[in-house]
Amino acid sequence: MARTPWIVAALAPALLLAACVTGAGPAPIVPTPEGAAFTQLAVGEDHVCGLREDGAARCWGANDEGQLNVPGDLRFRQLTAGNQFSCGLLLDGALACWGRETADWPDGESGTWEMAAAGRDQLCALDAEGSASCRGPVDPPPEGPRYTAIGAGAGFACGLTFAGGLECWGGNNRGQAEWREGPFTALAVGYKHVCVLRPDGSAFCQGRNQERFVPPVASFASVTAGGDHSCGLTATGAAVCWGSEVDPPAGPFTALASGWSRTCGLRPGGEAVCQEMEAGTPALALNVEAAPVFAGREFKQPIEVFPWPGGGLAVAERGGSITVTLPETPPRLVLDLTARLAALPSGLLLSAAPDPEFDAFPYLYVWYLASTGDGSDGLARLSRFPIAGGAGRELIILELPPPRHKGGTIRFGPDGMLYLGVGESARSDDAQDPGSLSGKIVRIDVRGASEERPYRIPDDNPLLASPGARPEVWARGLRNPWRVSFDGDGNLWVADVGEATREEVSLVTPGANLGWPVFEGERCNAEERACDALDATPPVATYGRDLGCAVIGGVHHPANGAYLFGDYCSGRIWALDGDAETGWSMRRIAHAGRRILSFGYGTDGEVYVLTEGGPILRLNLPP
Repeated sequence: MARTPWIVAALAPALLLAACVTGAGPAPIVPTPEGAAFTQLAVGEDHVCGLREDGAARCWGANDEGQLNVPGDLRFRQLTAGNQFSCGLLLDGALACWGRETADWPDGESGTWEMAAAGRDQLCALDAEGSASCRGPVDPPPEGPRYTAIGAGAGFACGLTFAGGLECWGGNNRGQAEWREGPFTALAVGYKHVCVLRPDGSAFCQGRNQERFVPPVASFASVTAGGDHSCGLTATGAAVCWGSEVDPPAGPFTALASGWSRTCGLRPGGEAVCQEMEAGTPALALNVEAAPVFAGREFKQPIEVFPWPGGGLAVAERGGSITVTLPETPPRLVLDLTARLAALPSGLLLSAAPDPEFDAFPYLYVWYLASTGDGSDGLARLSRFPIAGGAGRELIILELPPPRHKGGTIRFGPDGMLYLGVGESARSDDAQDPGSLSGKIVRIDVRGASEERPYRIPDDNPLLASPGARPEVWARGLRNPWRVSFDGDGNLWVADVGEATREEVSLVTPGANLGWPVFEGERCNAEERACDALDATPPVATYGRDLGCAVIGGVHHPANGAYLFGDYCSGRIWALDGDAETGWSMRRIAHAGRRILSFGYGTDGEVYVLTEGGPILRLNLPP
């Protein structure tokens, strides 16, 4: 039957992804001038301007309409920026603008202005008496009212009255220009929405998407609004954003400024830091800290972290080493496979797990790409290695041709069986072929393994009696299962990297068909009748390429059981909780700050995030 998704996080444009280690990087940081110190920032659609202490202005970013070309040796007391133009309020109260279609601004009215605000295509200003005047495609302000602050958007503008009320004029197709009595203390106008602060520091927003993008409960010192997002500055200098999927820059800050697709902050020393905002689903303010461990020691490509029997944490790296670290001691090498790996740039140790009865059977199980001596991609090999004085040598348990996609994880289930995720081969249809181990979850019994009998088929494997099927198969229809894990109830979870559009997280039951390549996430890749005919298990959650490029499967919260996972490219970390009956809820809780490779547990159930070319991070989770 056709599968119906239980939750869809967001729709996305198509981007091609060949494997989980390719694709676009995280949201780009807007380049800022080195060594420049500013007292104020103004952010436009694709450029930023900063005001220096001496009143000089400096702009950076796109310059297709001359929006960066500050005229002459002018000195300003305030800057503002719109869509491909910039303006500054001079020390004598005059206005100067540069960039697109600003030749008739400020219309010769010099020496009269106290505040200026640029919108998408318009400019508004307040004089010393609080009267407003606007230029560009916006209705003139109402006659009579006096304002203490002013802001401009796209086809509308707003002001705070002397009594603290919100008054707007111009377009109101999104409810952005409704009158509000207040009292309000601060104002920020975005593209099609407006936000205000109440005396207690709480924020209220109206207009485009504000029924979905509700401000978090917090007390803010100031507020700013962009294209489809808003941000508040807390008393401690933290940036808290809401609206589009946002990655606010890390503070502390003394001020914030937002434009169409980015928010910038000023650090206490005057440094400007800007971060892109990406359109997507609403996101809560990040509420989980990701803190480096191992004194900030950086790893090239860590792939596993797990408690080492006897104490400490084991870290397996794709280059072939597995080390154990105890507090205040240098890492101790317990297994080195570098000489056995296939001749690939990053090596390919894919997963490792200790025997669940390690004290009695001191073995380490490893899934890696083994060299065949001919410079090829080698063989995918599941092996057992003796550790800590254990007798014997490498025992090869299972060998397969190298998969096209290298997703693979060894996990021992609560039943004592070994579960292994295997990526698809060069022929995607193998993922649906029960006679192939490619694109599958494999389940075998390795207790008492020997060269004569490296593993046993469990009696309750689902395809045991199916003609032509490999009896090792536990589930099929996977593309690139990048990490599998068990929750506290013994349920098996898998994160499967998509090809062009969708990333997915699924619960795996015995004999389940997860759909690939007929389905990618909840999307049908074939004729409708082919999808209708396939008895495919729907994913628990999916997301698109606007939020990342490759899902990285995770672990479960040790206290509340939520599934924690991330994305390789964007560095986002989500929590997924709920159930099949009530539905699933996916919310972003943290950001790794770099590419994510894997997740793991510590000795006391701590959750760790493994990043590429950086430190291992511990998520400081709430109870």
